[in-house]
Amino acid sequence: MNKLSLIVASLVISQIAVADEVKKNDWTLNGNIRTAFISDSTDKKNSKEIHDLAVGGSITILTPKIKGFNVGATLYTSQPLFGQHSDQFLTENDGSSYSYLGEAYIAGTAFGKTSLILGRKVINTPFANSDDIGMTPNSFEVYLVQNKDVENVTFTAGRVVKWAGIDAPTRGKFTDLTNGDGVSVMAVNYADNDLGLQAQAWYYHVDNFAKTQDVGISYFDSTYSLIIDDKTTVNFSGQFTQFQHINGDEKDGTVIGIQSTLSLDALTLGFAYNQADGDNAPLNGFGGGPFYTSSDILTIQNSGQDSTAWRLSGGYNIDSKTSVGFGYAGFAPKNGSDLSEIDISASYSYNQDLTLSLYVESWTTQQNSDIEKTDSNFEYSIFANYSF
Repeated sequence: MNKLSLIVASLVISQIAVADEVKKNDWTLNGNIRTAFISDSTDKKNSKEIHDLAVGGSITILTPKIKGFNVGATLYTSQPLFGQHSDQFLTENDGSSYSYLGEAYIAGTAFGKTSLILGRKVINTPFANSDDIGMTPNSFEVYLVQNKDVENVTFTAGRVVKWAGIDAPTRGKFTDLTNGDGVSVMAVNYADNDLGLQAQAWYYHVDNFAKTQDVGISYFDSTYSLIIDDKTTVNFSGQFTQFQHINGDEKDGTVIGIQSTLSLDALTLGFAYNQADGDNAPLNGFGGGPFYTSSDILTIQNSGQDSTAWRLSGGYNIDSKTSVGFGYAGFAPKNGSDLSEIDISASYSYNQDLTLSLYVESWTTQQNSDIEKTDSNFEYSIFANYSF
């Protein structure tokens, strides 16, 4: 309990101590205190149910613009409580606590409609994203240029070289993104609200992804939104991904996907389908991946090459403070037994600052000793988020 008291006190005192000065100088200060409990169980032989409790959070400070540029910084921390390090989802990968400077960047307009993002930053792209499902999101060391000279179009180019956070090899320390020089990125994003159309095209050149093998990832998706009336909207989406070995064996693989969602007042229903083909298995990249059928735990990466996946989902806003969600997904690998996952979630916002969330997942995994058999897994977690 000493750790909990120290962290909470430090975050609150930091806010109080600088709040007046920040406001006076037109700086921005905000933060988050996150507490989480997680419980895992599986029917694997000799396995035991495990529990973990942790508290953490973040503090972000952003300077006022000076000649069109801001400087921002975010400090993240996660501290396990009561010595429970068994799950290691809420802690560092070795079960310890961690703290790190997840953001330290300069961003702003260089000239005209061309802007720069330089330094450590939380970004969200199809194959490099925050994947904020634990105590800390993924953040990246980036050098990006964006241009918006063409109406409704954003061009992006640059480099992503290091990362830290939930999916990184070391969560509390920035490490190289690849075995080589990182990832080169190029993208075009299009959005026209009047037409109800959004589209994006991305290319990632992953240097030395495995040994001496470079990988090229091409990604495209598009969504059309049809507004029927003020309470009813239908979305139709499609995606295409290609994974290509640039040198070496020059193998490739593809993933195609379709998705449709219906929003009817407080109710949302969705269906998604993905199909993987070729020699290369699907990859989530550096984060949770962009695939339509991705569940809380499983994605089409888990079913491998020449596989299919589908997912049904639904959500309902009970009132302005309470919402529930449901998902059921099936994955059919080329070899081995089919996999499945059930997801249930509920969220309650006490006010605009405090939110409580419950997540329940039940899924199957192939046994290491026999891929024709599966193990059943069950997990639930509770997150409390307080923002200031």
